[in-house]
Amino acid sequence: MGKVKKRKKDPPDGVAAADTQSDSSSEASEFEDPTRKYQIFKVPGYSRRYPETCKKTEYIVFLTHIDEKQQFSDKDRLAISNAIRKHCVTGVLHLRPINKFKIAITFDLSNNANVFLKNKKLLDELKLKATIPASDTEVTGVLTSVPIGLSNERIFSLIGSSRNIIQVRRFMRRVRTEQGIASFQPTQTVAVTFASTELPEYVYLDNWRHEVSVYVPPVKQCLHCLRFGHIAKFCRNTEVCSICAEGHNYKKCLKDPKNDAKCANCGGNHIAISNVCPQKKLKVEQNKIKSMSIKYSELFKETNFPQLHAKTLETQIQNLTKSDTFMNILTQAITKIILQQKDKPINSISIKEILHQTFRNNHTPSK
Repeated sequence: MGKVKKRKKDPPDGVAAADTQSDSSSEASEFEDPTRKYQIFKVPGYSRRYPETCKKTEYIVFLTHIDEKQQFSDKDRLAISNAIRKHCVTGVLHLRPINKFKIAITFDLSNNANVFLKNKKLLDELKLKATIPASDTEVTGVLTSVPIGLSNERIFSLIGSSRNIIQVRRFMRRVRTEQGIASFQPTQTVAVTFASTELPEYVYLDNWRHEVSVYVPPVKQCLHCLRFGHIAKFCRNTEVCSICAEGHNYKKCLKDPKNDAKCANCGGNHIAISNVCPQKKLKVEQNKIKSMSIKYSELFKETNFPQLHAKTLETQIQNLTKSDTFMNILTQAITKIILQQKDKPINSISIKEILHQTFRNNHTPSK
C-alpha cells in the first residue's frame, strides 16, 4: 500500500469556508492573519504621477491645506500667486478654486505638473499638500470568480497585466446571523486599480485568464450634510437631518421616517439616503455613463481615426473621376434628376436621394 497522506490541520476559525475554495497557489494564504487577509492591499510607496505618454491638453494639480479644516482665504490665494513667481514655477496655465478647501493649478505639460509635486520648498512654505486627481491617472476594473482563499496581497503577487497594478480590494458581503449580529463575508469579486486611464481587456491570475469589466463606483453621499459628491469625513457643511431635512442630527428627530419624511435633496416623501430618491438615481446613472466611457475610450483615439489630409482627399477625387464605373453611375443619377424633376423645383434633398439610390442600385452585393 502507498504511503497514507497526513490530514492537514484545520485552518483558523472564520476562514475555513474560504480556504476550501482556494487552489494550490493559495496555500500561503492559509497561514495569514485572517484579520489582515481581506484588507485593501496598496503598493507601498506609490504616489500619483502623470505618465510621460499622457496626451491630455491640461494637467491638473490639486492644492489643499495640511490642516484639512482650513479654508482658502484671499490672503492664501495671493500667497500662492506670489510663491509661483518666487519659485519660478513653469507651465502654469491658470488657477481656479474647486471649493472652499481645494484649489486647482492647471499646467501645460505633464512634466511641469510632476515637477511641481516635488516642489517641497514652496509647499512647506505655504503649508500645503499637492495631489493629482485619481481619475486622471488611475482606473479600476472588476474581476469575477476569484477564489476566496486568496488574500488581496496574494492576488497582487500572482496577477499579471499589461498595465501596472497599484491596489487590490475584494468585495465583502454584509450578512446577519440569526442573533442579528452583522459580519462581512468575502465574495469572489475583486476590484483591481491600474496606474492607467484605460482598462486592459483581461489579466492573468496564476495563469487563469480573467476578463476585466468596468467598475461602477457607488454614489458618494455625505451622511453629515446629505449632499452628493463627498463623504462626511471631509464635510465642513452644516449638519442636516436625513429624515426631515432640518438642521439637527437624525437621532434627535421626532418625525416619523415613513409618513413625515422629507428628502433634503429632492423634497420627496422619503429619507434623504433612500435609493428611491430621483436625485440619487440620476447620480447612479451618471456614474454608469462615466464608467462606460472609460471602457470605450480606445474606440475614439486619434490613431484609430486618422485625419483625412487635403492631399489625400484631392487624390481620391482625381481617382474617382478617372473611373469609368463612377462616371457612368454619376451620369445615370444626373439623368434621373433631370427626368424626374422636369416639372418640379429641384432641391438638394431630392438630388441627394436620387444619388444615394443610384449608387445603392449599382453596388448591391451579389448573393
